[in-house]
Amino acid sequence: MASSRISTGIEGLDPLLQQGFLAAKSYVVTGDAGTGKTTACLQFLLNGLLKGEKAVYVTVDERPSDILDSAASLGWDLQKHIQDKSLVILDAAPYFSARAGAAKEREVDVQRIVTDLASHINRMEAKRLAIDPVGPLIKSDTPSGRSEEQARLLIRLLQTQLQTTNLLSSHSTGRREDEISSIEEFLASGVLALRMIRIGDRFVRTLWIKKMRGTAVEPTEYEFNIVKDKGIVLTSELPQPLEEALRPFQVMDGAALKDGPALKPAAAAAEPLRETLQPFELEKTPPDK
Repeated sequence: MASSRISTGIEGLDPLLQQGFLAAKSYVVTGDAGTGKTTACLQFLLNGLLKGEKAVYVTVDERPSDILDSAASLGWDLQKHIQDKSLVILDAAPYFSARAGAAKEREVDVQRIVTDLASHINRMEAKRLAIDPVGPLIKSDTPSGRSEEQARLLIRLLQTQLQTTNLLSSHSTGRREDEISSIEEFLASGVLALRMIRIGDRFVRTLWIKKMRGTAVEPTEYEFNIVKDKGIVLTSELPQPLEEALRPFQVMDGAALKDGPALKPAAAAAEPLRETLQPFELEKTPPDK
């Protein structure tokens, strides 16, 4: 029996993946800063919203209002989906700010986060979930082995406690020749790697289908543009061999930073938060007199 497929929302990608992601699985989109990870997450959710599905977006580094602004810059109005309760944006920043001041709480409580997430998803019967980025949920001030255990726990809980199809963003350097895959890439059902590279005298963005379980795919890299009203659009297959023609684009000062909250640590809250994820609500506009 053929497995159900969920569209990625990326123009030109679904036909390469036998018409999309496998339903109820977790996928990772990885790349350096500016390669289009947040755009890919928004595009994935918007594709479902336009089909009448419900969706949840978890943000850690950016404020929910910034996410709305990013979407609006591409011609996407997410506010109407929030107003009709088909989209919920959950802000994890308050949880991480509170943890920063609690010296004895060194690990992220993955079980608690997924439990809170499941309550929102089950209440609204959401079909799609994006976590942008996933790194802060699994990296902590503990040995690397513990981070791997956190990642395994997170992916397992997403698969067992949720019925959503999930897209998780993750940071990578974009340098394929010396890149070390993150633990979440090994655990996910598929990985889309985004890169900024140089071909001759121009810089281009590319998408590489790095991994896709249960799907026969060609290991090929594709050039793409970010287009208003459409988002990521695949344009052409890059010539082979790649490494002779391409030189990775490197960002100066800070390109190798790990995923983590962009906000500075705040003072610890006097009382523990009741929820790890705070639903974003639109500001109410006063009625015209």
